[in-house]
Amino acid sequence: MTPVNPDLTVRLVDAAARILVEDGPGGLSLRKVAAAAGVSTMPVYTLFGDKQGLLDAMHREGFHRLGLALAAVPRTDDALADLAALGFAYREAALASPHLYGLMFTGGFGHTEAADATYRPLVTAVARCQAEGVFAGDDPEPVALHLWALAHGMVSLELSGKVDGSAFPEQLGYAGLPFLAH
Repeated sequence: MTPVNPDLTVRLVDAAARILVEDGPGGLSLRKVAAAAGVSTMPVYTLFGDKQGLLDAMHREGFHRLGLALAAVPRTDDALADLAALGFAYREAALASPHLYGLMFTGGFGHTEAADATYRPLVTAVARCQAEGVFAGDDPEPVALHLWALAHGMVSLELSGKVDGSAFPEQLGYAGLPFLAH
């Protein structure tokens, strides 16, 4: 069995994501992906099997990249600043892989461990804010869901050109937080 080349896998996933955005789901084919990546179709079929396998790999890779970005956020003594840093890391990951970001939250993939793993740091950060008295309440889940919806909505609006992203870090980054404080 030939070992999997992670660089080739990432290259194929990125090529597929670009094709998906440019040509839509009907325009995505394994042959197009192979051509865009400059390889024969054999490694594409070997790595992914079929189009759904490729879409699944794209979905996993998007969440993998998001997870890496969130894991890179350092923990400091300031719980609220750390929570905001997670939001900024979320945004940066989306901007770095906009083609995958759109796919990550579309239907057809169901709940995945990869998606859950990227949500847990937010819940933990909110729980920390609650424990330190920064936020009211003792259940971090509804607060985390609200903040995720806010961040996801703002990033989606930015990626679609509906809001000016240059305002995000300062003006928009904390917009949803004041109602949570005591």
